[in-house]
Amino acid sequence: MDCRDLVKRLEPTLLLILAILIWTSSLMWGQGQYSLSDLDALLQQRQYIELEHALVTATEELPSLGRDYFQGVMANRVNHVQKSIRLLEPLIPTLLANSPVRAEFALCTLADDYAKTFGYGDAARFYTEANRVAEQQGKKSECGAAREASRWGLLRNAPAQTVATSGPFTVKGKRDTLGLFQVPVASGNYSGSWIVDSGANLSVVSRSVANKLGLASSTGSETAQGIAGLSVSVHTAIIPEIRVGPAVLRSVAVLVVEDSELSFSELDYRIEGCLGIPVLAALGKVTFYHDGRIDFSPGKIPAKETAFHNFFFDRFTPLIVADFGPKEQLFTIDTGAMGTILSAEFYKANRDIFNFFESVSLELSGAGGMLAVPAYQVSGLVATLGGSCARIKDVSILLSAIRRPDEFYGDIGENALSSFSSFTLDFPAMHFRVNGGDPGDCSDSATPAPFEAMTIY
Repeated sequence: MDCRDLVKRLEPTLLLILAILIWTSSLMWGQGQYSLSDLDALLQQRQYIELEHALVTATEELPSLGRDYFQGVMANRVNHVQKSIRLLEPLIPTLLANSPVRAEFALCTLADDYAKTFGYGDAARFYTEANRVAEQQGKKSECGAAREASRWGLLRNAPAQTVATSGPFTVKGKRDTLGLFQVPVASGNYSGSWIVDSGANLSVVSRSVANKLGLASSTGSETAQGIAGLSVSVHTAIIPEIRVGPAVLRSVAVLVVEDSELSFSELDYRIEGCLGIPVLAALGKVTFYHDGRIDFSPGKIPAKETAFHNFFFDRFTPLIVADFGPKEQLFTIDTGAMGTILSAEFYKANRDIFNFFESVSLELSGAGGMLAVPAYQVSGLVATLGGSCARIKDVSILLSAIRRPDEFYGDIGENALSSFSSFTLDFPAMHFRVNGGDPGDCSDSATPAPFEAMTIY
């Protein structure tokens, strides 16, 4: 979950509401034949690009149980949650009897399916069962099932979120002082301006806004990851009704965070609330423009499925396919993060290019505390994403892994997305695209230039 983390540095000042994840090594696809163990490895390593291609190649050769298992998991990763439930639920008894590792993975996936369809009690139940299966194997759950069961259990009795709108609409939002997208929202007598935050697993409100809305916060609390994996205490609540443009969303689950966690006096910046992934996905196809406008186009999953996607989910974390040099890989995409940070794994793969740079101490500070990490600052790095190219300004490259799970290749924030005239997150089709950019940058192989030495604090 997001809307919590900041990166502060002197020139320029950046707001980063950040979920940094780091990519791990993968098997290569395109070899023609795949065993079930090959597909298990791709899934364990979260190599969804390769796994999607492999399933197209291997589907006919797979036994029906294996085919339904992998297709069910991948249906979840491309937001086809009803298909995922339909494929995976009948497999659970057989998997429990014959393959407890896959059974746990399937249970974790089903729990996520139910969380995405607002069946919070069922999500908690499946996570509890996944944790039981992991304990029987004498290991920790791969999906942190006990923690997730407790978190979703806070919303066990909450009604399902709904959305009502007559069709596509445009909201005249604004880019705030830090360049982040904000849109007007209203609920009862309250009106405010909230960040549109693809990095927020659930929508977030400050304690003072929760009080203005008259929300009843959960009696129990849980911890959420703040900066670099540090913990912050949160409660949950349900907003009965909130309006975004002409759209009316009901029973919106939010995290309630203390005002102090969303206030940054050194930047004279305060966050009232964030619209997170469940709201954005419910509003369909979302297009962001430079001037702050945002188009929303509610819709259903296309009748004809796309063979290959460039947009995935890992639970509630959105991922896009991008190429910053080595090859196409998965990056988290965070419209609530001003900067772009590439992982230590990216640095390891490109060490020869960057070894002449002078490292700085990058201070990540925000909800949960502060963490200083060594990093390089690069003034320009060419990237291909969403069908176009651009030279991304002011990229940070971590030199060592931080405390978040080391799963993906970096986090793409607004400074990269703003290199294009617009960008679109199409949740029904699970497709990411950009407009604009500079095709000439695609062939630009010039060595990136470092920043002058500076203190990050």
